Amino acid sequence: MKEQMKALLKEAMKARDSVRMDTLRGLLSAIQYEEIQAGVNDLDPNGILTVLKREIKKKHEEIEFAKQANRAETMERAEKDLKVLEAFLPKQMSREELEGHAKTFIAANAGANMGVVMKHLKENFDGQYDGKMASELIKSLV
Repeated sequence: MKEQMKALLKEAMKARDSVRMDTLRGLLSAIQYEEIQAGVNDLDPNGILTVLKREIKKKHEEIEFAKQANRAETMERAEKDLKVLEAFLPKQMSREELEGHAKTFIAANAGANMGVVMKHLKENFDGQYDGKMASELIKSLV
């Protein structure tokens, strides 16, 4: 995944696409920082996914703050950055798919509470669903 990001960075540089270029540089920098903190040369895919999610969360916060401050230009740039970052996420499950997996797990494990179901989803489908949506869905099922 990291090599793919570097290749896309080169393409963005050749195309003089400053938004993609800056976003990918920031992401690669965050990954490199995490590698240094962990004391490894290359992060595993789960580590990269964790960094990616953190960067996406930062962009969502930036968009919210820009909305509150009525800064349309900043908000527009953050939304473009967010699209670049979200392209690296695994395919996201629909609400129906997530509900199906949750119902199957609950049926197989009588008396499963919200924490157990969320743990199951995280272990098996990490990065493939929206946590807020999952939380609301499971509250209604349990």
